[in-house]
Amino acid sequence: MIPPTKNGLSAMVCVSAMQKSIRRGLEREAMEFACELIDTSKGFHSMVCKRLEVISHEDVDCISQPHIIPFVHTCVTQAMKYYDAERIGFSRLFIGNAIRLMARAKKSREADHFCLAVGLASEQGHVPDVPDYAYDQHTLKGKQMGRGLDYFRKEAAKLVPAAKPDKYEDEAYSRLADKMRSNPRTRKAAGKVPTLFDVEEDE
Repeated sequence: MIPPTKNGLSAMVCVSAMQKSIRRGLEREAMEFACELIDTSKGFHSMVCKRLEVISHEDVDCISQPHIIPFVHTCVTQAMKYYDAERIGFSRLFIGNAIRLMARAKKSREADHFCLAVGLASEQGHVPDVPDYAYDQHTLKGKQMGRGLDYFRKEAAKLVPAAKPDKYEDEAYSRLADKMRSNPRTRKAAGKVPTLFDVEEDE
């Protein structure tokens, strides 16, 4: 059983209140619950640090603000490193910075919803359909279909949205084709298309 905090509060309720406060942009309230926990014990301090890392993925729009995840990770790593029950100020500083940044950040629950939607579907037996473009020269079926470097360049390596013009693309494929023609490990019998790797993979 998880013991209560120094003031008799439920530790899990404090963690929940800290996270919900961050979601609502209430940085002071979030920090109050964090302090209630970290001032109680080293175990609760670790609990706060771990939850802050989860929040940086779960509640923050990390696609438009990718710097937040490594920043929070650095903060909690430092908080753990400098933890001292007798001199808790450094840990509070690092944890406070992580909380302020996330409380003020753009929020999003899409990451959690994305993982739930796709992950639970997988757990519940959903089997993805293999698209035709997956069968390139790196797969056995793609080799059997005669798909080589041209197919890879036009279809398998297609980017959406399209990337800006790549000044090295033509030279890269030209040199790759030369290498494949000259390497006995990648040469195939007459009529067969050379492959990028001398590995036979399953479909």
